[in-house]
Amino acid sequence: MRNVLISNGSAAGGTTADNTLAKFLKTGFFSRRFWLILLVSIGVAWRLGRYFLNFPIFGDEAVVGLNILDRSYLGLLEPLRYIQACPFGFLWISKWIIIHFGTSSFAVRFLPLVASLVSLLLIYPIARQFGGPWIALLATGLLACSLSPARFSNDFKPYSIDLLVALSYTGLGLWALRSWRDGRPVLLLAVLTPIALALSYPSVFVAGAVSLALGLRYWRFRSASTRNRTLGWYLLFNLLLVGGFVALYFTVSGGQLHTTRHDGILRAWGQAFPPLNWHIAWWLVKAQFGNMMSYPMGGEWGISLVISPLCWLGAWRLWRRGQRAEVVLLVAPFLATLIASCLRAYPYGRDARVEQHLVPAIMLLSSLGLFNAVVFLLRGMKTRGRGIRAVVAGVGALWAIFAVVAAIINVFNPWISRGWQRSQRIAQNVCAGNRQNTQIVILGQMPSNVEWYLRRKNVSWLPALPLHDSALQKSRCNLWVLCFSPRPKAHFLTTIRNQLAARKVSMELVKLERIRLDLGSAPSYAKMFHFTHPDNN
Repeated sequence: MRNVLISNGSAAGGTTADNTLAKFLKTGFFSRRFWLILLVSIGVAWRLGRYFLNFPIFGDEAVVGLNILDRSYLGLLEPLRYIQACPFGFLWISKWIIIHFGTSSFAVRFLPLVASLVSLLLIYPIARQFGGPWIALLATGLLACSLSPARFSNDFKPYSIDLLVALSYTGLGLWALRSWRDGRPVLLLAVLTPIALALSYPSVFVAGAVSLALGLRYWRFRSASTRNRTLGWYLLFNLLLVGGFVALYFTVSGGQLHTTRHDGILRAWGQAFPPLNWHIAWWLVKAQFGNMMSYPMGGEWGISLVISPLCWLGAWRLWRRGQRAEVVLLVAPFLATLIASCLRAYPYGRDARVEQHLVPAIMLLSSLGLFNAVVFLLRGMKTRGRGIRAVVAGVGALWAIFAVVAAIINVFNPWISRGWQRSQRIAQNVCAGNRQNTQIVILGQMPSNVEWYLRRKNVSWLPALPLHDSALQKSRCNLWVLCFSPRPKAHFLTTIRNQLAARKVSMELVKLERIRLDLGSAPSYAKMFHFTHPDNN
């Protein structure tokens, strides 16, 4: 795409003041380099800050970790427990990390952090070849300062890897479209495909879009003297894509899909699958203006009311310029994901975390649309170059302020839900002290992150009070009883004391704590009892 020429606003016979202002616009506060360095620095600092704040492990992270702890490498190819679907490549790398570096939050979240930082460094050169330096600056700043990519950079889930793989496919696809006689990008696409399929399930949507866009470009220039090697790499890319997807489905992903469907994922993600009737029109409106498109701040019916139209404007602009293959490359992943949603195979539109593979297209299209809107609004101005610089600086300042405020909030509110922080504190209390003289009894449905914290410290527990008196008669023995339930149970302390009396065990209650967790859509509670022998006091 031809870059828009930016005039510095100074004529040959301009005054010294005009020349000074023009120089400042190029090299000072309004320069591209200044805002690029600032926004990328804020994005990197935000991600690293979240990482070192060491947020509590939450439920979805914990169940992935529990599957990894319980299984071998081959066992991770089988359907997972806890209604989970996760690429085996991510599971295997995480298994290797846990074996060699332990189960700390820093270890298990290291891979998503690296993937997020690499994406932040890749977006600028990819966007620059797509639309020039100004559009690249807007796309990079939007990615750096968006809440969802920053948050998922510290989730022990493959969401940030979905973004990185999709961005890699998008960059190679744009390179191949721009230099359609060059076989190198197509060869790299073929090399990337087996790795991408192992690391990211939704990567197949982006890879299919790249294949379709390249096919259209090759068909358009079919009469030209195209190198046979380039077409050969293209055929190899498609062979690996189709063959790899089929092999993956019949060995790993198909079993996970069947298990999650059987265990109720359709109910959990019900709003992410379209109704196959006339209500689908309103469902599509909500999907396109929901959390999936809300960048940088997230939320429903907010900034998506701006971002979605900007994406449409960007796609329309490409189409008008005759860049139909680029439109296919960036729009087809949305359509492919929507088709998968209609087949009840992949959610669409409800939550940004499972739509991270669409982020590169959203960043590029919305930035292109925003830049073209600014150019249109400033048409006819003698100082259009200065106006564009000022508008881009203003947009960058808004994004920077949002990211800084969000990072400060993270410092004082370092958890997704206070319930996960409270349940972490429960596990820390139980694991403190001498575990050899501690008996732990857990009643009810234990939160997954509590089980993760106990398992990573090799702490065992019982589903009921020990049947034999000797288990509680040890010198200086401590007894922890944790009860998890949807609602507080009355007279539960009396029941425990009666059971201890029936076993002729004399223990005193030294701590009783009632905790409201609220880990899901329904309220949940925990009661924590700490008993010890009188001679311990």
